[in-house]
Amino acid sequence: MGTGGPSRSEARRMRRRDTTITEITIDNGTTRPIMADLHTCMPQRTLPLVITCHGFLGYKRWGFFPFLSEQLAASGFHVLTMSFSMNGINEETGLITRPEEFARNTVSREVDDLVNVCRYIRGGGLPVAVEETCRWGLFGYSRGAAVALIVAARFDEIESLVTWATPSRLDRYSTRRKELWKCEGKLVFHDDRAAGPLRLDYSYYEDIVANWGDLDIPGLASSLRIPHLMVHCRRDAAVTLGETLELLHCNRRENMQLRIIEGCGHSFGVTHPMHRAGDEMRQAIALTRDWFTLTLRGTERSRIHAS
Repeated sequence: MGTGGPSRSEARRMRRRDTTITEITIDNGTTRPIMADLHTCMPQRTLPLVITCHGFLGYKRWGFFPFLSEQLAASGFHVLTMSFSMNGINEETGLITRPEEFARNTVSREVDDLVNVCRYIRGGGLPVAVEETCRWGLFGYSRGAAVALIVAARFDEIESLVTWATPSRLDRYSTRRKELWKCEGKLVFHDDRAAGPLRLDYSYYEDIVANWGDLDIPGLASSLRIPHLMVHCRRDAAVTLGETLELLHCNRRENMQLRIIEGCGHSFGVTHPMHRAGDEMRQAIALTRDWFTLTLRGTERSRIHAS
């Protein structure tokens, strides 16, 4: 996996309700930069930071991410919500307009993107101050949950992790499908936000095999030394509850908890664009907010890290 190049930021400020949103461009040493939105209600204050990562077919403004970011910002965090660089999505329209880039994306590329974002923050790139004694929280959803889990142990600044719909494996394909994928060189599917068929090149699967040790989710989960909350919908058919239970039962060295949301599926009752947040989404956000508050702020953080 590459290390990426120097980082830069371009900031365009907006306001939504009481939240200031700054659009940031982070150079990752490739032709396609990482786009991110920095949400904060207190841009002049030094606050703990939360970094959020979207899932497959997502981007920084997909579905619940703007609402989640606003809610966390209102709870006293700076929130950096990123888009993985090879998602193929037009950040203004949310449409998948670069299917060739989407096809060439890999998990390792997304891991590199998150690593470069963390290096950018560590280098002082953000236009706000991050509380040194509170460090960073990391959030990931679906495949972004796997990426967040993979990267969490690589930076000492990351002191808390929350993942929704957490997969326990990246090889999610039957033997027959993998054989056809290899033969045809691509896995074809459809999405309403693309003008035509989408594909994943076989290089996506080759990357998983070639970097198996670096992408071993159960192994990495078992060695994590930071508090980790997993939130899962009982009716999730895309990433089943059984997968997350596999991670819960691994030999953890630090506090790991699972909270199950009843009555909804993989996307927590949300479609894109999200018009309203239902009870299930609000419950998941409340659990996430409380976890980051407990593990990143004040006397509660000191207590949990000393125990």
